[in-house]
Order: sequence, then structure tokens, then C-alpha cells
Amino acid sequence: MLGLVAVVPAVGQRPVAQLQFAERGQIAAAQPPNGYAPPKADAAVVELLDEGITPLFQLLNNDNSGEAGNITREDRDVFSGVEAARVSPNQRYSSRIQGWNFRIVETPKNAGEFRYLRFAWKKVGGTGIMIQLHDATKTWNQRYFAGRNVFGWEPATSVSDKLPGEWELVTRDLFKENGASTITGIALTSLDGTAALFDHMLLGRTINDLDKVTDASLGKVKPAEALTNKVREAMWADMVGTDAKKAVSALRVFLATAPEQVAFIRDRLTQVPDKDGAGQIRKLIIELDSDSFETRQNAMDELIRLGAPVIDAVRDAGTNTVSDEVRFRARLILKKLGGGTGAGAGNVVGKGARLSRAVRVLERAGTTEARALLTDIAAGKVAPECSTDAKVALARLPKVP
Repeated sequence: MLGLVAVVPAVGQRPVAQLQFAERGQIAAAQPPNGYAPPKADAAVVELLDEGITPLFQLLNNDNSGEAGNITREDRDVFSGVEAARVSPNQRYSSRIQGWNFRIVETPKNAGEFRYLRFAWKKVGGTGIMIQLHDATKTWNQRYFAGRNVFGWEPATSVSDKLPGEWELVTRDLFKENGASTITGIALTSLDGTAALFDHMLLGRTINDLDKVTDASLGKVKPAEALTNKVREAMWADMVGTDAKKAVSALRVFLATAPEQVAFIRDRLTQVPDKDGAGQIRKLIIELDSDSFETRQNAMDELIRLGAPVIDAVRDAGTNTVSDEVRFRARLILKKLGGGTGAGAGNVVGKGARLSRAVRVLERAGTTEARALLTDIAAGKVAPECSTDAKVALARLPKVP
């Protein structure tokens, strides 16, 4: 029988670090669900959390403690690739993940040896965000946070006093800061607010090794040859398709050649038919957040009546909104229509999220033509499913004199 002593009595606020295991030998490693394959640690960089992340979610079960927290796949607001992890308060973690025995050493040379940690994170609301690493013998002794360490968990290293309202990339020297250790688990901690987003989590032997992987992931490595029309068409189909691996590869190429792709993207987006009444669906989703209860209720009823064509848009709205009302009604609609309750393991990526990858290419291009197309998308004239994405992209671009 595993004995647990919690310093903070409230289960929903119990920090990982303050769980003391009375009989360490009796803690069983989390067993992997179908589809989970531990990352291979024989190269200079190992990806802990980047693409194909949903099988890992089932392992982050808070060590079966019953502690509050939810984790889902984020399909639009990502640092790189096509997916990230979205964690709502408080956290999701596992102290022992199958296949995780990553050794942190001063001079890594052999398989499974690393020194540096790199990750990207972003916070939606609240005052703090945190990542915690579990060591085989030192337990939860490595923590990094930005903003406020809301619960005062120690030891903890402040990365920044400022909360990352946009995606920020963080690199830490684990050996210098914590000495030799063996990482067996992780905690993705939202602390407070609406949600915390995590992406591109790597262990590397050197900074240079990490930089190579990050540059490739962000689409900063140009293809060796110019794209032919046939190859471009095939890559477009892959980029906006449902196969995540193919989408990642194609997206990297489009990002690396972004200024050259603007006219092509405009042509493809204007060919996307509105056969399912996207304009009407978008209007009804906006009305889910109306000040009038009657308007909100009528919009929900109409979306349910429209059926399957609304599922993608409602799922996207429920996942990305800051409105509790929209989130609540989106869950009701999806449950009624059999479309799940939001983005996450097992859910097909919606059309809007897939097309939003093109918005990222336009933002990377940043040309006058790209801005003009983003403006049309933001206004709902083109690809209305991506209007919010385009507005956010335009806001991030440098102001034109």
C-alpha cells in the first residue's frame, strides 16, 4: 500500500513537490497506453513533447492522486509544428513515465545523456506558469516558473518576472543549476488562470544541437531545391490535411519559403467552397456570447439543428475562446452532436485549425501582399474559419509606417 503525506490538504491545490512517498519502491512506473512509444534517447537531442503528443496525455494522470487538472491537444495556438499541450489548472503530471530515464551529466557523450532543457510556453490569464522535472532519487527538485510562483513551491527557479502572454522559448542548463540527475517524469503546471500551453520540449547535449532541431522545427531551413508546381500542390494538400506527420513536414517547407507562397495561398484559399454555410455558422458562434440569454439559447439551438457541419467550428471556438459561456455551450453542442467536448486525444483536427497553418505562413512572409491577404481573412472575406487567427497574426506583425 502506497502511503502519501500531503502538506497541503486540499486535493485540488496539492503541489507535486509536496507529496512524500513513504515507500518509494512500491511506486510503479506508469504503464503506456496503446499508441505511446517512449522517445528514443540515442541521438544528441530527444523530444519529450513536440509532435504526436496525445498518447502521452494518458500517462500524465497526476499519479492517480485525484488532483484537479485537464490536458488537451491544442491545434491552432502552437509554437511549432501542428500541435501543443493545453493544461488547465492546476496541472498534469507523472513522476515515472515509461521509458523516461534521461541522465543529466556535465559532459554528455553516450546514449541517454543530456545537459540542456529547452521548451516553449505561453499562459492564458492568471499570474504564473511552471514546469517541474522529477528525478529518480531527488523527486520533484527541479522547477522553472514565470510570473508568480503562486503556491510558493520550492526549490524553484524564476525564468522571468513577466508572464509569457505570447510564446516564449526557454533554454536551461540543467547540470549547472541542479547537478547530475535522472529525469523520470514531468509536471506541466498551469497554476491559475484559463490555461497554460506547452510545446517543443527537448533535452540536448549542447546548445548547438538544440538550435539545429529548433531551426528545423520552425521552418528556418530552406529546401535544397525550388518547389515545382506539382510538389507545391502535393505539399499544400499535406499541410492542410489530417495526417499530422505529413502536415509538419509540409508546413516547414512553406514557412521556409513563405514570401514565395503568398499568391499560391491566396489562390487556394479563395477556392475553398462555403458549402456548409461557414458564414452562418460563424455568426451563430459569435451569438453564443451575446448579452441576451434568448439570443445565446437560440444560437445554440440552431447550431444543434444544423448538425455535423458545425462540429469543427464549434470545437475550435470552444477550445480557443476566453469566454466561459462559449466554452460551456460549445461542450453542450458537441455532446449533443457526438463530436466530443473539445480538442484532445482521439479528435480529428478541424478544418479551421488545418487552414490556420496557412495563416502562419502568411505571418512569416510579412510582405505587403501577405498583410493584404491576412486583412481579407480577418474580415471574413476569405477562409472565414481563420478570421480570429488572422487578426492575431496581424496584431503581432510590426506596424507599417
